[in-house]
Amino acid sequence: MLLERYKILTIFFILITLFACSTPGLTYSSFAKVQTGMTEQEVIDILGEPTKVTSINLDAGTIGSVFGVEALTGTNMIWNTNNAKADIVFVQGKVRSSNFTNQF
Repeated sequence: MLLERYKILTIFFILITLFACSTPGLTYSSFAKVQTGMTEQEVIDILGEPTKVTSINLDAGTIGSVFGVEALTGTNMIWNTNNAKADIVFVQGKVRSSNFTNQF
C-alpha cells in the first residue's frame, strides 16, 4: 500500500516537472528564431506576450508622401524575466533590430 502511494507520488512529480520544462519562455534559443523582417505577431507567437510595449507614430509630411509613406510607425517591445531580457524594435510592423541580454 505504501509502495503504491510512492509510485503515484513519483509519477505526479515527474509529470509536474515535465510540464514546467515545456512551458514556453524567454530563452536564447527562442530569441534566436526571431529574424529581421518578421511581423509583431510572428515574434509574439515565438516569445509570448511582451512585458512592456511602447509605440510611436510620426507624420511623414510632404517628404514622406514623395516616397509613398504617409506615416512612420515604430514599436519597441520588451520581454523581461529574472534570467533574460529581449528588446525588439519594429518599424512599420516589422522587426528592425533586436537585442538579447542574460540577467545575472
